[in-house]
Amino acid sequence: MRRALGLLLFAACGWPAGLPETVAPGPAPGGADYPELLGAAAGQGQGPVEGDGDAAVIVAIEDYARLRDRPGAGAMAAAWYHYFRETRGMKPRRIVLLRDAEASPRRIARAIEAARSRVHRRGTLWFVYIGHVSSGVPGAFGEMWLRDGDGTAATANAHSYSIARALARIGYGTHPRTAAVFDGCLANAGRVSGSRLSGSATPSTPPFRATGRSDEAALAYTVGGRPAGPAMFVLETLNRVHEDTSRSRREPSDVAIFTAGLGPGCVEQLPGTDFPALSYLLLGGLRGWADRDHDGTVTAVELLTQATLLLRAGAPGPPAPRPSSYGADIPLARGVSELGPTIAQLRPPTLAAATEAGLLGEPVQWTDDPMIRFDRAWFRMGCPRRGDRDCERDERPSSAVQLSRFFLDPLEVTQAEYQQCVAAGMCTPIDPGGCFVWTGDSFERGAAMPEPLTRSDHPAVCVSWFQAGQYCAALGKHLPTEAEWERAAAGTARRRFPWGDAAPTCERAHFDGCGEHTRPVGGRPNGVTQEGVHDLAGNAAEWVYDWYDRHAYARRIRDDPAGPAQGRVRVVRGGSYYDNSSLLRAAYRYGLSPGSSFSTVGFRCAR
Repeated sequence: MRRALGLLLFAACGWPAGLPETVAPGPAPGGADYPELLGAAAGQGQGPVEGDGDAAVIVAIEDYARLRDRPGAGAMAAAWYHYFRETRGMKPRRIVLLRDAEASPRRIARAIEAARSRVHRRGTLWFVYIGHVSSGVPGAFGEMWLRDGDGTAATANAHSYSIARALARIGYGTHPRTAAVFDGCLANAGRVSGSRLSGSATPSTPPFRATGRSDEAALAYTVGGRPAGPAMFVLETLNRVHEDTSRSRREPSDVAIFTAGLGPGCVEQLPGTDFPALSYLLLGGLRGWADRDHDGTVTAVELLTQATLLLRAGAPGPPAPRPSSYGADIPLARGVSELGPTIAQLRPPTLAAATEAGLLGEPVQWTDDPMIRFDRAWFRMGCPRRGDRDCERDERPSSAVQLSRFFLDPLEVTQAEYQQCVAAGMCTPIDPGGCFVWTGDSFERGAAMPEPLTRSDHPAVCVSWFQAGQYCAALGKHLPTEAEWERAAAGTARRRFPWGDAAPTCERAHFDGCGEHTRPVGGRPNGVTQEGVHDLAGNAAEWVYDWYDRHAYARRIRDDPAGPAQGRVRVVRGGSYYDNSSLLRAAYRYGLSPGSSFSTVGFRCAR
């Protein structure tokens, strides 16, 4: 306990002992030396992104016990420490450095928590790992291997740290930005650790989470609409919704995640050297090398683009290096002007001359976070008493509500996406026999589902509230609360409909009279909100998290309301292809049994 606390306070006593005084990777393939990174960055300013409000955790594993060593990891740790302290002006107590045997899963977790407690509300929380990385699943982030690990499943729990776990810790808090660097591959990962891949992916969507339970336990979830028996999986899903609703009050930050790539495209060493590649080039980019438009600001995409360009300039041949990034294109450094190495300096003389366009012909591996961000704000929830004849009693009284920052999917979950979750064993199959299907005359339970309802790009309907929540939890998300959904639909300007106050038309929404059955998601661009959210009115109505109570608005919970503590039915929002135009209003609400499913009701996720 005493030693762990000492490690967290390690940086408070000045320059850490044992760090090298120079960072010299050696000569580049083109003949010139790679630039030194330990000195002050030329022309670095102190813009709004920089300052002592930042906090950082640096983990560097150079001396492995069983895996091959990672030369240069300690030198790069020194360069990052120097950059954070001298260039960005961080106070020493805001920087935590863990090297070799100092880095254990518990100490990394404690270091992140210490950094989270010290980062300013306007600062950036940094996490930099330099070592070996491997992934057991192509669509997952994988693990950081620590000093005593041998890259096998048997040692994973004690001697590795999940990247997803690290991101879960650093990606939430009162800080507005998080930047993470995972510099590592694992040479011969398949031979050393079975089916594992070298490096880490940056998936286009968060990976489905492993349950550790049998398929039978995962798929059996309700009896009569209530959790029972092996339905503990659903109880865990509901707990996840509660947890995420609470965590949303802590303002999830914008995130930029950089990895060295996955599989054959993973790049571990600078061309011509045995020095860590990704962390070196990203750090150089933050000093100014990546300011591609010469505006004095380096963004996440500029950083990845320049690192990819310089790696490919020095690479002797295929496969092309494919470092990757996931998250928002946020500014990471301002007031920079340092020039980095050129293509000619890095290009081996045995290779033909190359241009930027040619080297970047294979697209840069950047994946944007598709979710729409809503910043902390007040808005008016409910329908006003005057001026709207369609207002219903359960939409009153209207009151001011403050919501913390949250994110919402721009599109409803599609049939294809839901079936992917089913195939992964994380969601239960849609049961047509239990679904109330609109036949054109009435809702009939178990009626044949019309073919359009099952098309891959149409919204996933005939799912219960439990199934919808289970899907969102499998992606590390939750069903939006009723307040979150209405904030997205009505905005802070109190729109009557998601697109504004103009009456619904078939160009803006798919509702009664515009055609039978559902349509492809996002198929009504004239009805999109100004923030970019589609189909909040029409096509399919949507489950939200809250229990339904016709008197809920009379209680006037002003901060992050999540509805009543209990009830019999769950809230459904937004009209469907079955509903008339008055039911497309942003304030319209009703309830359905959570164990039931309808051909008119789908869902989307939030976090």
